[in-house]
Amino acid sequence: MATIAAALAASLVIAGCGDGGDEAGDGKSLKLWHYEAPNSAMGIAWKQAIEEFKKSHPGVTVKVEEKGFEQIQKTASMVLNSGDAPDLMEYNKGNATTGLLSKQGLLTDLTPEVTKRGWDKPLSSGVRTTSRYDAQGVMGSGNWYGIPNYAEYTMVFYNKTLFTKHHIKVPTTFDEFTAALKAFKNKGVTPLASAGAEYPAHQYVYQLALSKADRSWVDAYEQYQGKPDFHDAAWTYGATTFAD
Repeated sequence: MATIAAALAASLVIAGCGDGGDEAGDGKSLKLWHYEAPNSAMGIAWKQAIEEFKKSHPGVTVKVEEKGFEQIQKTASMVLNSGDAPDLMEYNKGNATTGLLSKQGLLTDLTPEVTKRGWDKPLSSGVRTTSRYDAQGVMGSGNWYGIPNYAEYTMVFYNKTLFTKHHIKVPTTFDEFTAALKAFKNKGVTPLASAGAEYPAHQYVYQLALSKADRSWVDAYEQYQGKPDFHDAAWTYGATTFAD
């Protein structure tokens, strides 16, 4: 397994500020929603975090409700505005997701806790961007509404037998990677397949575009500090390289 691209994006753990039902705020229970499979790396991490929480908060019952990713995406605003809101919820970063909920007043401002506990100190500036949202729900500044709990990496699984059979060097750099794809194609072998029903495709395009972008490009696209040009050199490189 070779790591070809850099880290993509961190997901967020968000605190909901609906009334949370009759047990909310009683200090005896914590309702948590997340969408990770029990046997996944993130699911295992959640389980360990819960056990650590129980040790430091004796007498508190943690009620875990596993939800589907799409289920949370589609119902978050309705649930957080009801008596069934969880105390803590895993939710996606972004202006159209976390930003929208914060703008609607459905999330708790975590800034005092972030400052008190120093949660911001281990985070890079890029990751801090996705954790803070202003009054308009635009990420990058303002209050803290979530803390990243994991990072994702783009991985490539390769067939050692095919590399040996066709005398192609296993790549360790991006240039070697694209050269290997071309070599396989020239030999009539389909060089690359994308998993997840094409789900990662937009992430690949964006990662490729980022490799040609600077900070002002990112600020214009993610924080509306300028007007993005979707026909510029970076976007064009991302789209054409992915298509190739």
